[in-house]
Amino acid sequence: MSKKIKQQAVTLVRVYTDDSNGHISSMLEQLHQRCDVIGTTIFRGIAGFGDQGHIHQNSLLDLSGHLPIVIEFYHKSEKSEELIDFVHQKISNAHIISWEVNLSFEHLA
Repeated sequence: MSKKIKQQAVTLVRVYTDDSNGHISSMLEQLHQRCDVIGTTIFRGIAGFGDQGHIHQNSLLDLSGHLPIVIEFYHKSEKSEELIDFVHQKISNAHIISWEVNLSFEHLA
């Protein structure tokens, strides 16, 4: 079998939030199982601040539950608005940005 590079237009969605509500593992599971999202990555920040201006940072003495989290996923563009609405329903303090990108991947021919 030969491998071919295939491209597909998708929407990349980036969700800025924090881990204060313990919703991160639940969100990952729901995006994977219920929403059939193509790919998801969750990043934990070591420091950041939001629209309130409070700086949150990680240190050995402070195991804060308010560290910044970025949830990034991509899916077919026609389903992205539905997924963004879903995330807003599940995460009350989410700030979400999205844009169209080209996904390039190997495809067995």
